Amino acid sequence: MTGKQKLEKILNGKIPDTPPHWELVFQIEKEMFGMDRSAVPESACSDFQLDVYHRLVDEYDWAAIRGGYDLTEIERTKNALGHKALIPAYDGDGVFWMPSGGDLMEFVVKLFERPDELHAEARRKCDNAKAYFRQAVDAGADFFVLTYDFGYNDGPFVSPEQFADLVTPYLREIVQSIHELDRKVILHSDGCINQILDQLYSTGLDGYQSVDPQGHMDIKEVRERFPDWILMGNVACNMLQDSDEEKIRESVRYCMTQGGVGKPYIFSTSNCIFHGMPPESYKIMHDEYLRIVNESAMPNKTIGATFG
Repeated sequence: MTGKQKLEKILNGKIPDTPPHWELVFQIEKEMFGMDRSAVPESACSDFQLDVYHRLVDEYDWAAIRGGYDLTEIERTKNALGHKALIPAYDGDGVFWMPSGGDLMEFVVKLFERPDELHAEARRKCDNAKAYFRQAVDAGADFFVLTYDFGYNDGPFVSPEQFADLVTPYLREIVQSIHELDRKVILHSDGCINQILDQLYSTGLDGYQSVDPQGHMDIKEVRERFPDWILMGNVACNMLQDSDEEKIRESVRYCMTQGGVGKPYIFSTSNCIFHGMPPESYKIMHDEYLRIVNESAMPNKTIGATFG
């Protein structure tokens, strides 16, 4: 099966023999492919990005390619790559999540002194997102990724009680609207969100990406709590920055075992392939993934026995 076929199977509630692979973002095209974005005229940037995406699908069997947040980009990417990869639309504004430094004080004041204003804004955000989802499906979106960072490294950006009041009802409505469009939806969130995982799962989200080890998220624990949830990620990005081969391979084995093979899992880093990541780190990560995929095709093999 191709990566696309494996991902389609997972989104349809079935489990392929081995997990598909893709990343939310890829930013090392120069280091990996010798493709220099800075040398490309502004008018040709879209074509350049599509060429990068083609290589990722052809050489690394990516199951999906980001359609992004823009309707024109979604449609363009779908037309160019939809025959060999799924195209998710992204949304980053449907609910409240960690405010930026410049907005933090105003948000906190409203949270404690003017909550009605926040709820009015939350309603606008939710309604605007639902209108966007309909347009994104018309543009060709195969599924959705909600890029809502709910967690700092030690906990969610608001208390679980505040989250239940200000975020969960609107997120549930967003998920329902996407399901009514016959699409699946995966949440991306960095950070430690253990305290709100039950709420997130209760909204009907089909999956959760990041499972951030720097935020003390353990994919084994999340999988035990939610065995039917589509999980994606948990290969530690800080390890990929350090380029310690054995640690990278160990992280991959842990994720593929616990995430994992024979389970609703999409193999990826705990965030994305970011600027500055040594290309050797991604190659090692991908090589170990392929080793486990190939090993799983061998009869009478126990995958990742080290981790039990």
